[in-house]
Amino acid sequence: MSTTSLIVAIKGTDNVENDGVIVRFGTGASMDTLRSLIADKLGIATGYQDLILEDGDGKLLSGIDHVRQQQVVYVNLKDQVKLPAVPKHTLPYFGNLYDMLPDMLASWRRLFEEYGPVVKVNLLGSEIIGTNDPAVAELFVKENEYFTKKIYGGLSEVKAFGGQGLFTTDSDEMDWKLAHKLLMPAFSPRAIKAYQLEMSLIGQTTIKLLEQFSSDESVEILHWTTNLTFETIGKVGFGYDFHLLDDRNAENHPFIEAMGYCMKQSFTRTTQAKVMKHLPLESNRRFDESLKLMHTTVDDVIQQRKNGPEAKDKDKDLLGFMLNARDENDLGLTDENIRDQVITFLIAGHETTSNTLAWTLYELSRHPEIEEKILQEIVNLEITHDGLPTSKQSSNMKYTHQVLKETLRMYSPLRALGKHCKKDIIVPGGYQIKAGSEVIVHLGSMHYNEAIYPNPDEYDPSRWTPEEEQKRSRFAWLPFSTGPRSCIGMALALQEAKTILGMLLHRFRFVYDGPPITHDPKSPTTKPLNLFMKILPREHLPSPTADNRLTPPGSPAQTKMPRATLPTAAVNAGTVPLPPVTFLFGTQTGTAQDYASQLAGQAKNFGFKNVKVCDMDKWEVLEKGKYNVPKGSSDRRELVIICTATYNGSPPDSAEKFDKFISDDSNDKDRPMEGLLYSVFGLGNKNWRTYQQFPTKCDNRLDELGAERFFYLGSGDADKDMDADFHEWCAHFWSHTLIYFGIGTNPETTSLVPTPSKYEDPADKLEVQIIEKSEDAKCISASKNVNGEYNAEINVNTELQNVELSKRSTRHIEIDISKLQSPNTDKHRYLAGDHLEVLPENSDMDIEKVALGFGLILDSVFEITNVDVTTVSSRSLAVAIKGPCTVRNALKYYADIYSAPSRYMLAYFAARLQKTHPDVAATFSDVIVPGDKGQAAYIEFIKECRNLLDLQRKYPLKELSLKEFLCAVTVMQPRRYSIASSPLKNKDSAHLAVGVVDDVMNNRHYPGLTSGYLANVQPPCPLRARIKSSKSSFCLPSDEKTPIIMIAAGTGVSPFVGFLQEREVLKSDAEAYLFFGCRHPDQDFIYRDVFEGYEKSGVITKLYPAFSRYGEDNPRKYVQHQIMANAGVIWKLLSQGAVIYVCGAGTMSRDVRRTFELMAKSFGGAKTDEEATELLTGLMTSGRYNEDVWG
Repeated sequence: MSTTSLIVAIKGTDNVENDGVIVRFGTGASMDTLRSLIADKLGIATGYQDLILEDGDGKLLSGIDHVRQQQVVYVNLKDQVKLPAVPKHTLPYFGNLYDMLPDMLASWRRLFEEYGPVVKVNLLGSEIIGTNDPAVAELFVKENEYFTKKIYGGLSEVKAFGGQGLFTTDSDEMDWKLAHKLLMPAFSPRAIKAYQLEMSLIGQTTIKLLEQFSSDESVEILHWTTNLTFETIGKVGFGYDFHLLDDRNAENHPFIEAMGYCMKQSFTRTTQAKVMKHLPLESNRRFDESLKLMHTTVDDVIQQRKNGPEAKDKDKDLLGFMLNARDENDLGLTDENIRDQVITFLIAGHETTSNTLAWTLYELSRHPEIEEKILQEIVNLEITHDGLPTSKQSSNMKYTHQVLKETLRMYSPLRALGKHCKKDIIVPGGYQIKAGSEVIVHLGSMHYNEAIYPNPDEYDPSRWTPEEEQKRSRFAWLPFSTGPRSCIGMALALQEAKTILGMLLHRFRFVYDGPPITHDPKSPTTKPLNLFMKILPREHLPSPTADNRLTPPGSPAQTKMPRATLPTAAVNAGTVPLPPVTFLFGTQTGTAQDYASQLAGQAKNFGFKNVKVCDMDKWEVLEKGKYNVPKGSSDRRELVIICTATYNGSPPDSAEKFDKFISDDSNDKDRPMEGLLYSVFGLGNKNWRTYQQFPTKCDNRLDELGAERFFYLGSGDADKDMDADFHEWCAHFWSHTLIYFGIGTNPETTSLVPTPSKYEDPADKLEVQIIEKSEDAKCISASKNVNGEYNAEINVNTELQNVELSKRSTRHIEIDISKLQSPNTDKHRYLAGDHLEVLPENSDMDIEKVALGFGLILDSVFEITNVDVTTVSSRSLAVAIKGPCTVRNALKYYADIYSAPSRYMLAYFAARLQKTHPDVAATFSDVIVPGDKGQAAYIEFIKECRNLLDLQRKYPLKELSLKEFLCAVTVMQPRRYSIASSPLKNKDSAHLAVGVVDDVMNNRHYPGLTSGYLANVQPPCPLRARIKSSKSSFCLPSDEKTPIIMIAAGTGVSPFVGFLQEREVLKSDAEAYLFFGCRHPDQDFIYRDVFEGYEKSGVITKLYPAFSRYGEDNPRKYVQHQIMANAGVIWKLLSQGAVIYVCGAGTMSRDVRRTFELMAKSFGGAKTDEEATELLTGLMTSGRYNEDVWG
């Protein structure tokens, strides 16, 4: 299959070498395929269908054959590729400052009307690209490969007092990531319900204060809405009373004065030369004093709380939560960061709600018909000013919610959302945004875009009916932004606004009869300027109409629940109306499927009736293209739980369609998952830099597609104890679920989840038929059931180490793979860097020990005719074995007898031995509980019982039947090995370097499952194997001239043997350096002759071995030492575009990573640890630093 390579560049570029990209396509490619490739390479987000391809003379290239004849192809769009529009009157130094002042909001609107939807302005040297188009905004606001949030412009001035708070911190900073993760539960709908009482009490206090004004007094409304919102944030945030509502003549708290001054000054500084804020001016002195006062006030509150009796009360308020919240690594917020978060909440919390309330009262005074509808809703919901509105009442103020959304459209507190462009992109309209650009979505303009909102200057809450909202892009209304950088307090702000508005309107009529109010152009937020209103007693209210039945709020809580032991059976199972629940799994090895099955079994146990389990790609919603929300009022929304692994950051094989669906950004505007509840549990290994990448993507994208996160993202680390992580998450998940759906449980029969039932044996639902010897056909089939087929053959099996000296073994194995199917390409059966997956076999001696220990007849033939996957582990033999099988073959080819006993196995045995051996059952139960204590007990247990053979030696397990054995024992997993050869040199043969595991404990040998099997086979020997693609995550550079640096220890050198064979065949003259670590040059320097030969022939430019146990004075014991010793050479290669490859154990890869970070700081590539980490992350993202590591 021939491949065509082209240089592709945007039409009009004057530097094809720098601006062009190389695009490769095969003989079967169509024009649409080519356009799609080009759009992806050039970052064209407008849709590849609009691409116009031209030759160097500007002639249209209409056919693929015509394209193949070109060396350089130029790309244009129907809209034409262009840079953002620049206003005509752009001055040196000042830029467009004079165009924008005094009213930047009005100026932006004027610029969009004059120049189009994407405009670039210059303010004193700072360039900003703005848009008022939702299609462009959709790209700007997302956290993705093109855009992220970095603090600049006006926000950089707010950062002076907002510090490392959520609002003034870059998305890639650890402070933001940790705070965002920890604080999300504190702002969940469930958590916010707890603040309802305080809000209602503040509402009553406000009403008593406003009653002090006479009907003919003009009252500055914003002053009092600001005071009440400050009090709300102060009390629900950190239990602080600013005393702003004590009396109508009460003086402002010094903190409020200081914050107000800093806010105004921050806006002023954005319009000044940067040097101005460093001059000895009174404004700067007052700014510094105000900042100090704010910090001191909050620091004192924090210290008082920490020294007080409520220091450990996490649930008291937001401050209590911040002081005590910890993540999975036991990391919490520092006192300084908590101070910054408190100040951030006070700024954002009071500005948003105070402005919104003031503008709403102003508009209601001008639109009595709208106010009448709100009053009707208040009366129907029985909200009164002298009562305390509940969260149920507030959540059912549907029309008031529409009114508030219209207010936020017309008077969005934030005027713009700022982002940073990381990578060149062409956005809708053909506008090219260059990497490094600062961009904004100008809300004050987009919310008034007449193409989106007809008659935008009219106050019309009917725009916000569900039917009307569906007609617009969800990115057309962004007062709180969206995605990870959305306002964390949106739900709190809206609940507060509805509560206060309902109480105020029930008591008062607010009247304004002056000229139209405008916003304050000197304020950083959209404040009403000089809004004075008269406050009259409410004399008439409408009569109640049809009964408004209060329904539970629809937003689930996301609060992480405390550790819990859960009852196994629901008291009211079958009586509570529960939703359908679907458990999806994306798996490589079956573990994620097993977790999904366990959860499904628990769901049934807790009373859920409509329970489904399926792989992610078979989810029916993918076929429909959207989730259909139940229409009946009594129907509950479906709950979907996803258990998925990730492979090199990519989706597992059974989730590729799912990944494609959620990756399609064009679905976002339709919100196809709206109405769905979801949660995700991710499986991975922290040694991989792509740990939890795909599960995290699922969690984020489902949210962006409109689904509601039901419970926080869980994560299991296979490098530690993934089952323990899963059990811990399950306990929290089911605690939350039972509370959320109001499921009662039996308090007398408690056990931890997940666990097989003590009262219902999964084996009871397993149907196993014993095959008579007379049934020849089935007996023959059973004898051939070997868990797959023999499709490869071992031809060579030799030793690579000097075993006599090293006392260890590494085997070089050559396998005939001519019958295997290629996952890569028709040209090669595999690629250098791919893996070979080998299915092992248990030894005849050990399977006989197991059979005798459990009382199983090896020659017996059985067939599993029915199995319930929701009651039996999907990793069990009961699920894995298909068709007739002998017990011998089940033990030899299926049963995992060498791995540590799983928690599921121990739980199953405990349940079965409860009556006959309660002491053994108790021992097993003690080691499977979630939490630190149970995990420690499990680790100690498996030190003594390392495998199934140890378990049966120590405990009486003979009483188990064949059915019970099949339910309890797990299936063996295939082992992946990096292929140590290249298809260019070995077309139908794959070579492996297998480190043989043979641990000796308590005078017993514990061989590795697969390595022990491979070490003992004698060629020629049949083998069951599969080729597994690395999916281009670990392969040689496409440009053969690119230098490469290979770093490995032990058998981690395997893929590099393949790389070097490929270089040998291609006669590559690019520089290649190999850093290889082992113990001793005369003991375990595997492939030494090969590497030294390659060095002599020039295939390897330089070989750098490191020996950890050779010579007492040898300073270069590990590969990282060799790297440091030759850092100058390596850094020079990096500057020339070299690509780095690291393969081996996770500890080695981490040490190598730290070494490169040290080099970055030493050679001027970075000044700080953070910058060094960022540099290395950039190399990884760009494919210039690649890892293939294991535990």
